[in-house]
Amino acid sequence: MSSLEESIEGYIAFKQALGFDYAGEAQRLHAYLAFCDGEPLTEESALEWACSGPGHPRSYQIQRYETVRRFSEFAYALDPGIFKLKPGILGSVGSRIVPYIFTDEDILILMKVARTCKSPDGLRGEGLAFLIGLMRSCGLRISEALNLRDSNFNVESSTLDIVDSKFGTSRTIYLLPDVADHIVAYQRFRNGIAGSPTSRLIVTTEGKPLGVDSAQGMFSEVRWALLGRGDSFEGRKARLHDMRHTFATMTILRWHRSGVDVNAMIPYLSAYLGHKKLSDTYWYLTGVPELLAVAADAFKAAGLASERATNGLD
Repeated sequence: MSSLEESIEGYIAFKQALGFDYAGEAQRLHAYLAFCDGEPLTEESALEWACSGPGHPRSYQIQRYETVRRFSEFAYALDPGIFKLKPGILGSVGSRIVPYIFTDEDILILMKVARTCKSPDGLRGEGLAFLIGLMRSCGLRISEALNLRDSNFNVESSTLDIVDSKFGTSRTIYLLPDVADHIVAYQRFRNGIAGSPTSRLIVTTEGKPLGVDSAQGMFSEVRWALLGRGDSFEGRKARLHDMRHTFATMTILRWHRSGVDVNAMIPYLSAYLGHKKLSDTYWYLTGVPELLAVAADAFKAAGLASERATNGLD
């Protein structure tokens, strides 16, 4: 078995073990492997194979190339000596958006700037700042956070009830003590300004509910604080929804750095995030650059364990 064949078979096994339906991509990678005929991965061979065969539309050629490119990224994380293909050489293809992963410093900057958003009573800016902190701390969807009512928060048990969320599901999530304390502090500030109970936990001017469109519009005004003068975001601009990606990414990274079995913990993270399928959560292992090394390490560990078992060392 050649080095390229071993890497491809390992990559396919890894993706399938994560719960992905990888039949089509596996077929394309096997076709590329046969095309290479034992030679290593190169940009020339990937492009030549992607464009080979008569009558294929451009979209199909792009799909073939991008399949090999994604494999090359994973293989490169395992072995930097393997060539990593560049994206988009043949054109763009529909794919998952690579999220913006916020640092702790980013969050503090955004919350500080959010509080400067002008409104007669200060509720607008404080509401956005609280929303940013809550989404980063709990990994909530935007709609979940903005639909919360005071009755969904139990201060004694430090829990939030997420009711009638995506696909009509509901769940209860546990909060860290400092997160619960910040909710109490925000409620106290909000009630002191609004002067009466509000229909939603997070509100804007005059105690009115903060809507999704308004929140996203306000965030688009403050996210520029993350950039230096004349700078721009690489790829897609930072989004409020990326707070959810950041929560998941940082949770997995924290587990990995602490020596926790990430695979064993993924079902708990999946339930916390309100995912219906484990594969939706596993995407964070392979869809975010910060976690590609984690996926590679997990794959290496699995390979070493398999080798030891095969050789009777365990």
